[in-house]
Amino acid sequence: MSKASSKDADAFLGKLRSDFLGIEWVAYGVGLNPSKVDAKLPAAHTIQQVREELVAVQYTASKWGATAKGPRKMGVVIPHTQPNGERLVCRTLTPQSEGLLALLKNGGSAQLIDTYNNKPPKWNDTIGAYVLNFNKRVTEASVKNFQLISTTDPETVYLQFGRVGKEVFNLDFRYPVSPFQAFAMCLSSFDYKLGCE
Repeated sequence: MSKASSKDADAFLGKLRSDFLGIEWVAYGVGLNPSKVDAKLPAAHTIQQVREELVAVQYTASKWGATAKGPRKMGVVIPHTQPNGERLVCRTLTPQSEGLLALLKNGGSAQLIDTYNNKPPKWNDTIGAYVLNFNKRVTEASVKNFQLISTTDPETVYLQFGRVGKEVFNLDFRYPVSPFQAFAMCLSSFDYKLGCE
């Protein structure tokens, strides 16, 4: 294996990791897993070695009766972007209590994170399916199609992703979502969700 493709190389933007069920996803920048840092180092030096959390995604099933039916729900959190355009850094030694997923689950402060949810599709009796208006940017039905709206601005679509052909998708996104964050969110939708399907 060449050094350029090594998982320790500096030749990548980040990593996307999921839990066993494929329900919770976190994308990281370069750096060390908090469990692998040298605890003997001073805290100020240790935190600089820890990888940055760039985006977290959580999926839940739409429950209709005893089984999951209908579109799955998606919650996304990114570090807050300040009015001057600077994004806060989420780097922690205890991601279980202070990471992006923990902040999403606990309803973290709007001063620290920006939260998004997938726009709920509406049932269309004519075609017998859930639909969203993608303004002709998506042409085929797929469980992977989604639009993200902010919890504070439900009228604005911040990201949309959907199928336009066999194994071909369109991705549109806007500020404050970065290209890496958008790509990571979309990649998370491809894996099988054991708890949602």
